[in-house]
Amino acid sequence: MKWYYALFLIFLIVMSVLFIYRAVMPQSYNSNGVYFDYPGTWAELTPNQSNNSSSASKSNVVAVGDPNSAETGNIIVLVQKTNKSGTLEEIIEASKADLKKDWGATMLSDNIITVDGRQAHDIVYVTDSETNKKERMVIFDKNNMVYCIILGGSASAFDGQKDNFDLIVNSFRVTE
Repeated sequence: MKWYYALFLIFLIVMSVLFIYRAVMPQSYNSNGVYFDYPGTWAELTPNQSNNSSSASKSNVVAVGDPNSAETGNIIVLVQKTNKSGTLEEIIEASKADLKKDWGATMLSDNIITVDGRQAHDIVYVTDSETNKKERMVIFDKNNMVYCIILGGSASAFDGQKDNFDLIVNSFRVTE
């Protein structure tokens, strides 16, 4: 074997190991007062990729997802932060009402979980048949702010992302 074949083979092995390492090891987001881990193959998304309107993006901290499928709405995670006005229960009821009114959402579940040491509502819903989305909305309050993590995408892709969604929610921390 010629030396350049061996060098090419070594290059291919190194690149394969790096690709596998990136796919297996999560990345971390640590900015804008929040920290969380997300899958290594995902990336921070631009407002264009995450389909955010300018009014909705005012409260957005960050959007992450698979950059290859984000524009088609397959899997996107959006973190929002707003000033707390009212009780958490009032905010959650208003959010559910808005989802039903604006998106024709049907609530599937509303469970209480713990995020960053705080009680949070973990709400799963589907939108109308036109948009055909399934989403998980985790809402909690801390330091007089309300944090909303929206995890979702197409109804067909949602269930296969449970481990990725759990990684984000379980590692989520408020840093300010």
